[in-house]
Amino acid sequence: MNIRRLEELKRLFVLFTILFGATASVNGFAQNLKADIPAISGALTLDQAVNTGLRESLTLKASLSDIKAASAATRIARSQKLPQLSATTYLTYGDFANIYNASPNVTPSNSIVAPSQGYADQNFTLSVPLYTSGRLENQIRSASEREGAASLDAGEMRLEIALKIKEAYYRALLAGETVKVGQARSEAAAELKKNAQAFFEAGKGLQASVFRAEAEQADARRMLLNAENLREKAILEMKVAMGVRLDSDISLAEALEFVPAVQDLSAELSEAARLRPGLQSAKKKIAASKHETEAVKSSQGLQVYAVAMADGLLSHPLGTREGYSVGLTLSLPILDGGRRRAETAQTRAMEERLQAEEGDLELRIESEVRGACLDLSTADENYKSAFSALKFAQSAYDVIALRVQNQKGILIEQLDSQSALTQARLNVAQSLYERSVALARLKRAVGNE
Repeated sequence: MNIRRLEELKRLFVLFTILFGATASVNGFAQNLKADIPAISGALTLDQAVNTGLRESLTLKASLSDIKAASAATRIARSQKLPQLSATTYLTYGDFANIYNASPNVTPSNSIVAPSQGYADQNFTLSVPLYTSGRLENQIRSASEREGAASLDAGEMRLEIALKIKEAYYRALLAGETVKVGQARSEAAAELKKNAQAFFEAGKGLQASVFRAEAEQADARRMLLNAENLREKAILEMKVAMGVRLDSDISLAEALEFVPAVQDLSAELSEAARLRPGLQSAKKKIAASKHETEAVKSSQGLQVYAVAMADGLLSHPLGTREGYSVGLTLSLPILDGGRRRAETAQTRAMEERLQAEEGDLELRIESEVRGACLDLSTADENYKSAFSALKFAQSAYDVIALRVQNQKGILIEQLDSQSALTQARLNVAQSLYERSVALARLKRAVGNE
């Protein structure tokens, strides 16, 4: 019985050790991950938030890795035009001669005929391309175009990240304005309750008016809490888009305001065609595909390489020898079962697909520009209407509040005017938010951060 308990205790100890080690590893990984993500603090302007995001965004850093990979692919393509040198050692033994090839993926490749019995050979092979019918040149151009496309794709990603940060910033500002409206409503409800209570205690009002004022105050409190919640969530979304730690203590240094903007649809469309990175990237991908097609076609032409070999060997029948050889290899494919013709058709089909995608992208970009211009025009008109309605709502509330104060109006009138005033203030904030977002989307559609 004691032995069983001892074994159970051993198993529990081992399990605890494993779990503790795993927990420590996870915690250590989490700490290392957080250490790589910067923490910021203070009040941020919109430009500061965008610049921080473009510097720290993890999504953008991931896209930069694509540029490095494309750059490496270009270097690989260019290396094919340079001299290639390989060293191969052969050590063989047998009772008859055989042919041995160099190890796979070693270029330039070579092979030897090894005699029977013991044989040792040290080989150096040098290969230099002299003429490839344009195959290598087109491969280099294709890789270079794709490198440029990767860089432009990163530019498109920068536009997307900047827009996400702006939208989150504006949502936080809208929530902040809603908080201000909620605070004003709450203060007005508190004053209304105070007056209703005084009237009731003086025998000039109903207790139901006090209860109604308390309900208004409670609803104003609910509105305030929801607005604060939305503001904090928007700031969290902005932190994620910026690539900073979520426990960063930041605030917003700006407020929603009306910024005059001149619209010229034709000019905006021209700018989008000139500046939009995604459209320029599509053109480079098409150019890369064309060069790939030419490279495949060129592989059907004459391929000329200069080759030099140096060998030192030790063999039982041959003794010890050293020597070299130089020469030219001229290769021309004659019959390949249609493989190269099919490869050419394949690359041309990819080229046609890229051209279709470019056309679709042009339509979508034009749609984005036109849609953003429409949203901006609508937001302008909505702001004018909302601002005018706010002035009238404020005037109506002031008059009705004075009437109720002088016992010439009833509580329900003041509550109705308070509700209209609150909605008018929210409408102004909403129209400013929609206008700011429309302007940000127009800049993004054109190709400006």
